[in-house]
Amino acid sequence: GRIAYANIKKIVLFLLSCGMAEVLFCLLSIGLGYDLPLLAIQLLWINVVTDGLQDVALSFEVATKDLMKAKPISPKESLFNKSLMLEVAIFGIAIATMIFTVWKNLMDRNTDLVFARSIIMMLMVFIQNIHVLNCRSEKNSVFATNLFTNPLVIITIVGSIILQLIVTETPFFAKMLNIVSLPVKTIVIIFCFSLLIILVAEIYKFIYRKFCL
Repeated sequence: GRIAYANIKKIVLFLLSCGMAEVLFCLLSIGLGYDLPLLAIQLLWINVVTDGLQDVALSFEVATKDLMKAKPISPKESLFNKSLMLEVAIFGIAIATMIFTVWKNLMDRNTDLVFARSIIMMLMVFIQNIHVLNCRSEKNSVFATNLFTNPLVIITIVGSIILQLIVTETPFFAKMLNIVSLPVKTIVIIFCFSLLIILVAEIYKFIYRKFCL
């Protein structure tokens, strides 16, 4: 029962924080007078690639060592408690800020709109897939969580990223999604930048362990 409850919270955290980030990013862009960052079909594709399998993978997470040491959860307590909603807000705002920073920089430099959207799509896929690792534990560090206790997470993350690369580099699919091929150097830079979401999560979890436990 505790494993099921914990995994539901992980899935909710992942889906809500990523969804919140997408909404905030679009609102920021439009509100500050920039072009619409992503087309409807592009947002739909991102949701398919980042949400379609990762939430299922998180449902197979195993119990943490300290799970049974935690205090019993009151049946009256809502799943959407203050702790969960705080995490959703922190991660949602962090992801939205990261993406908007890149988008603003591209627009201010008068980057071709199709090329800019291609970069943003790749960035969002990278960030959200990496964020899955953060959601595997609410309080434990990514580096303290055994990556191989849930092979499905690895498979879905790697598979989604490979699928995104294939779509970006295949003319037929790229035309359908209105994106263009990206240089290898650009993809590497995007991936490295997306790793910042792990830093955000590590700082939050450190503060949580230090002052809230």
